[in-house]
Amino acid sequence: MKKLLILLRGDIIRLFKYKIMWFSLAFSFMWVLILALSQEIEAKALMPMLMVMDTGVMAIILLASSFYYEKQENTIKSLFVSPVLLVQILGAKIIASLLMSIASILLISLTMLIVHGVVINYLLAIMYVFLPTLAHIAIGYVIVFYSADFASFLMKYMAVVLVLMLPTLLVFLGLIDASSEYFAIISPSYAIQYLIGSLFEKKDIWKIVIGVCVLTAVPAALFPFVVYPKYKAYAIKG
Repeated sequence: MKKLLILLRGDIIRLFKYKIMWFSLAFSFMWVLILALSQEIEAKALMPMLMVMDTGVMAIILLASSFYYEKQENTIKSLFVSPVLLVQILGAKIIASLLMSIASILLISLTMLIVHGVVINYLLAIMYVFLPTLAHIAIGYVIVFYSADFASFLMKYMAVVLVLMLPTLLVFLGLIDASSEYFAIISPSYAIQYLIGSLFEKKDIWKIVIGVCVLTAVPAALFPFVVYPKYKAYAIKG
């Protein structure tokens, strides 16, 4: 545990050093401003979409930025010759990313409470942010491992985001109705939106269960079978 905390401290320091943490906080405050200037009904409708951006789109790009910065500075290589386990290295990086998302949902929830007097289930909100962030971190690592460099990553990342966001767009356009929404929830990005939306209005309990299962299954499959086995080889690759 002590080594994990030391690694976590180092990761958080590097996130500030690379300006990634500041970038994340800047986006969170931008969401806060948008919600504060919106009417209550609009804010409730906007919050799920903002959390899709924060826990999905932003989580992946911030993760990749940090990874490539560390690889460029050979920070990761130095960790592999120190007396720490790979699971501790990965654990620290995952926790650091999760902390950014949790900080964002707390800021946004506080804004909803102070400005609009909206009270939500905060424990559920944290869980609904924890799961999708974890899922998108796993997806982000997979994209990184199959990219030659950051430019290559961005191209693949944009393609993946388009695929993940497609169900959200189809629902928004009315091309997927309530009876077909089960298929949309298979997408982690739409699952986030649905779960966050359930904090403000009554939703289908089975769709919530499916959303939670999807967001649990993605990291449960990718971390042990893809991310963990490939991380070290790719991190030290020249």
